[in-house]
Amino acid sequence: MRNRQRIIENTDPKYVIRGALSAESDVHGLGVVLFELLTGKRPTFVYGEDGGTLLSRKHLVDFAVTAISNGFLEKILDQRAGQPDVNEAEAVKLVADTAIRCVNLKLKDRPTMADIVVRLERALAICEYDSIFRGTIYDVSE
Repeated sequence: MRNRQRIIENTDPKYVIRGALSAESDVHGLGVVLFELLTGKRPTFVYGEDGGTLLSRKHLVDFAVTAISNGFLEKILDQRAGQPDVNEAEAVKLVADTAIRCVNLKLKDRPTMADIVVRLERALAICEYDSIFRGTIYDVSE
């Protein structure tokens, strides 16, 4: 049952309306996963004050798109990863922008999987470039 709920949470709203899967539906699902990676939150989550006051259920896509569009990307990042340095922050912005494009309600405005790969590789290159100068090398081949 948990896997079924997870599939429903990642489902493209256009699929729900049309009932047909497409490459654009896959792109939407990937956008949701990118938001999960950035925020550490599930596609639907409980949001509110600690102590139990004013708790409400939020949809990650709506929450993240609104926060990022209003300039609050750093505030919604998963705190377990720590704050990104300057170059990492640039890469994170690129990933966040990619996620926003992936979940666009207009199918024609969503990127292709090839476009997403290029953008994610660019984000990785930004981090790798920074790591060379800090003396840290990431091996992503494993």
